[in-house]
Amino acid sequence: MKKITKKILWTVVCLISAIVIAGAAFWLISGRSPQAAVVSHMIHQSTMEEYEMTKGDQTDQSTVEIPDGVNFPRQMNQYRVGNMQVFHMEPQDESKPVVLYIHGGAYYHNFSALHWKAMAGWAETTGCGIVAPNYPLLYCYTAKDAHPLMMELYLKLINQYNPERIVIMGDSAGGGFTLALAQKILSDTLSLPKRLVLISPWVDVLGGDDALQEYDTFLNAQVLRKIGADWAGDIDPLDPMISPLYGDMKGLPPTDLFTGTWEIFYTDIVQTFNKMKDSGVDARLHVAKKMGHVYPLWPCPEGKKARREIAEIIKSVQ
Repeated sequence: MKKITKKILWTVVCLISAIVIAGAAFWLISGRSPQAAVVSHMIHQSTMEEYEMTKGDQTDQSTVEIPDGVNFPRQMNQYRVGNMQVFHMEPQDESKPVVLYIHGGAYYHNFSALHWKAMAGWAETTGCGIVAPNYPLLYCYTAKDAHPLMMELYLKLINQYNPERIVIMGDSAGGGFTLALAQKILSDTLSLPKRLVLISPWVDVLGGDDALQEYDTFLNAQVLRKIGADWAGDIDPLDPMISPLYGDMKGLPPTDLFTGTWEIFYTDIVQTFNKMKDSGVDARLHVAKKMGHVYPLWPCPEGKKARREIAEIIKSVQ
């Protein structure tokens, strides 16, 4: 019996060792972890046919719930700014920062489980507060409906907290929204947040690098340009309110930008970073080779590393 048990254990050890070696070899050869490769191929890329089917969808997204299984370390309250639902959790104490998180989803999709998990993780590891607005989305609303509400929310926050404790962060469409909001705050001579964190920001709604499309398993440039024009409504899509790449960067707070080299936004994000540096902004560009769109939210080693880096950025705000 002991011999059989030892044989089984030896087999299990050999199998685990083979899996670890195979995974390490894959990572060495491909330049990314096996988990990242799996995630990138599990993501569904929208098609023009799907866009035509969903355009004009009037589904009410004004009220959402935090998914089961996502637990925040402190009580998450809710209120509304106008008709905009806002989730708000206080920081651990008055020395901790407050993160205003603007979610992505092409201005059409609402929060995903990955958003909630990332926010809960940062709240746990940094003690930060979280403010997560469920801002108006297509196709019931456009940018001109969402932006005034976000400005109203920001005014509420700077009346409640020292702006030196506020970080505005967003991913994808929310990253573009974050930059546009910061530019508006600057032009209105309001107190600026301490930092910005932009995760794969969509900074030009008519942009995207077609040369990178073959590597991007998530985003479809043709579809996004259509959606971007829809979000703009009767505003020029190249207006900085819609495409902040074309806005004034001078005077913006310190900014961290995260991007993967295998996303169609990569070229636009690098251009944004360069424009910030040329304008005197304290900007840092975090580039992950062979990683895709919003990789810091992915459940893979590269995503975990990026989330740890973002946690350190949050902790630096005192």
